Amino acid sequence: MHVTPPTPPVTRPVVGPAWWQVFGPGLAALIGLFMLTVIYQFDGMSALQRDLGLSDLGALVVGLVSFVVAAALTVPVGLLLGTRAPTAVTIPAICFVFFGVLLVAFTNAGGLLAVGRALQGLGTGAATGATVALILKTRERRGVLAGVFAALAALALLLAPVIGQVISEAVGFRVIQLAAIPFLLVALVVSAVLGIVSLSAAKRQAPPIPNGMPYPPPGPTEFTGGA
Repeated sequence: MHVTPPTPPVTRPVVGPAWWQVFGPGLAALIGLFMLTVIYQFDGMSALQRDLGLSDLGALVVGLVSFVVAAALTVPVGLLLGTRAPTAVTIPAICFVFFGVLLVAFTNAGGLLAVGRALQGLGTGAATGATVALILKTRERRGVLAGVFAALAALALLLAPVIGQVISEAVGFRVIQLAAIPFLLVALVVSAVLGIVSLSAAKRQAPPIPNGMPYPPPGPTEFTGGA
């Protein structure tokens, strides 16, 4: 008795993330990096340090160390999950930065400032990790994306103290924190829209399965003889 072997399953090629998926987490990461250095200034004591009565060491520990340590905890999360579920990583990251901004804007003590900065760091680390993961996995425009993101990240870190000093000296350090909220809302909307588009694109790319069968049905059994 001869039996026709079943058709082997068809393997689908691995498709990397689209280049435009970087926009959501990338925008969130840039806002977070801006918030990292916006509370400082290049010359003299910052408005936040002066208004809260923080020493140089206190401003360093509360304002910088809490942010960086928290970000270091969530960067691996972004790297691991950024390509699998970028929207699921980015939206919570934006929410962390949002609540951190509110705490820093309305703080009157160093302890609350440390919590707010830690929340900002958690969101920034996750968004940055997701952005780097998407750039490394994308199959098109990788070099352009990496160069643009690196340049914008450096620009955000360098310009934030200058912008923060100008605004803080004029209207106080709380305003510069609250000014980040509209940008965070824009990043939230962009991430949600890109998540919907990505889901729709994935459904369109999936080939339909005829008659609910994963492969073509095997051919008829051939009898060569027997009892």
